[in-house]
Amino acid sequence: PEVAGIAPFSINEMMLTKGERRGVVLVKGVTPEGLQTVLDLPQQLVAGGLEGLRRPGVVPNLGADPKPDDDWQWLRDIRDGRGSRGGGGAGMTGSDSALPAPSVNVNEEGDSALVEEKPIRRKTFWEEEKARREGQREAERRARRPRIGAVAAPGDIEPMLDGLEGQNLALPDDPAWEAGLSYGEAQEPVETLPGIIVGKTLAEDLSLEVGDRVRLISPLAALGLTLSGTGGAVTRSREFRVIGVFQAGFQEYDSGLVYTDLFEAQRLFDEGDNVTGVELRVHDLDTSFELARRIEQNLGGAFHSLDWSELNRNLFTALEVQKIALTLVIATIIFVAAFNVIATLIMVVLEKKREIAILKAMGATDATVLGIFMLQGIVVGVIGTLAGVLVGGGLVAYLDKIQFPLDPKVYLIDHLPVVLNPSVFLITIAIALLICTLSTIAPSLWAARMLPVDGLRYE
Repeated sequence: PEVAGIAPFSINEMMLTKGERRGVVLVKGVTPEGLQTVLDLPQQLVAGGLEGLRRPGVVPNLGADPKPDDDWQWLRDIRDGRGSRGGGGAGMTGSDSALPAPSVNVNEEGDSALVEEKPIRRKTFWEEEKARREGQREAERRARRPRIGAVAAPGDIEPMLDGLEGQNLALPDDPAWEAGLSYGEAQEPVETLPGIIVGKTLAEDLSLEVGDRVRLISPLAALGLTLSGTGGAVTRSREFRVIGVFQAGFQEYDSGLVYTDLFEAQRLFDEGDNVTGVELRVHDLDTSFELARRIEQNLGGAFHSLDWSELNRNLFTALEVQKIALTLVIATIIFVAAFNVIATLIMVVLEKKREIAILKAMGATDATVLGIFMLQGIVVGVIGTLAGVLVGGGLVAYLDKIQFPLDPKVYLIDHLPVVLNPSVFLITIAIALLICTLSTIAPSLWAARMLPVDGLRYE
């Protein structure tokens, strides 16, 4: 009941290139349905759209793409218990096996006799397998060679040339032909390429626009270092078309994350129908941690669950450090303000010594004088607190409206996050009034204990 949406995803680290520009990105394969129910990508688009993310007619990748021919892969299959390729009985160890072969020796008189010669060495299973594979490669190379379909007799060519007299015939190397030729590698039309959505910062760094042709390359696959751990030892690449640009407001996402269709990602990663994980969207954000722990306990084994705070640990760690620094700065300001209140009341007491002495001579008690100065300090605190709350609240509302920009390369976020929380204002008012009240106690007690003669001595 806590889950609002669920969608599978597949993610891997690759290289995105456009011409001479390149960048390392995380390619995340998602489903079009998951974009609507789990992710906020439709709301984060600043250019382009989601049309073309999944090409028409694309079906799930039910099996891993065939691996490239590898001389040692069949040995790995036997080692892992997956049988052998090309026959051979079980239990073969690959040791040399030799059988003695008798031969017939015929002498000059015509008599024959069986003579035992040196044993004839038979090819081992491994040698036969290698020879078979070499023969298969040679057959494939021959099949790719151009062949002559037919040979025309000399007398059959002249009738074919009849009727061409007087026509302006040009050879392929004629400049007129070269003018109409285009050179370069044959490419698939960009309209038919699978779609990809990139972050705004990445688009700016690589000069990407909607409709551009880009290429995803997986150089780590050749080393077996992909995040999924699957695939053969070969570099894989595929061309894509930029169909959208998103801005998540988080530097790590905007500069290093791209989205594509899950089926296309599985083929590119050579994962078959496997996925990296499953994303969940919950109704209440506060229940995500408890739900993640419960899912991890139920699944067990090698499965691991992460909640939103763990996925964005770098951001929250940076914000926590900034919060501690801001707390220290605010605490310093509060202490300075408290000493200012104390200093202000002390100056008032020094200036009003004559009036305090007159009140004491007229019969005012110490409690009365204490209450007068306590009230004065509280009034100063209330006025200052209200002024601070109004100015601070107005400034916060203004920053929330203009989205104060920040350098994402330094702060990881592109604008200052602002939240108007009434409880924070109430706590601030209470703490400010408490500090002002405590700050008035010492000067008020000094004024209450002053003797009338001390106040009139120098008057």
